[in-house]
Amino acid sequence: MVTIFPSIEQQDAAIRAAWPTFRLITRTDRTATWQGTLKPFMLAYEVRVSHRIPLVIERIDPLRQQPEVRVVTPPLKPRRGDAEGPLPHVYVDRAGDPVLCLFDHETGEWTPFRLLAETTIPWALDWLGCYEGWRASGEWSGGGRHAPLLDEQEARQ
Repeated sequence: MVTIFPSIEQQDAAIRAAWPTFRLITRTDRTATWQGTLKPFMLAYEVRVSHRIPLVIERIDPLRQQPEVRVVTPPLKPRRGDAEGPLPHVYVDRAGDPVLCLFDHETGEWTPFRLLAETTIPWALDWLGCYEGWRASGEWSGGGRHAPLLDEQEARQ
C-alpha cells in the first residue's frame, strides 16, 4: 500500500523509541492501537491510543481523523456542577466513554502527516497533568477551545 502519511510501522517505531512503556496491541494495514503508561504528576494512567491512516482520496478532516486517546485506568472522575463541565475537554463516544480532546482542530496543530509520538502522546500527558490540577483546584489550566461534539456537527449539516 502506498501512502503519503506515516505508516503504522513508522508510527510504531517512533512511539517505541520515545515512549518505551507503550506497546502495539492491535493493528491492520491502516489502523493500530497502542497502550502504555503516562504519569504527569501524582498518578500513573494506563492510556490507549487508536489511530487510522486515512486513504489518500479521503477529505482530510482532523476532527474526524484524529487519533483517539482514552484513559483505561484509573477511571476519570467527573466533578458534578463544575463550571468547566463534569469532565472538561473530552468527547463522549457512542458508547458513552470519554475520548480526550487534545488540540484545536481548526488550528492545524495535528494532521495525519505527523507522528503520534511527537504530538498525540505528549499532548495526552499534558492533558492528564491539567486533569490532575483540575481535580485538585476546579480550574482547567490547559486552555484551549473545545470543538462541538461530532453528533452536534452532524445534526447541523
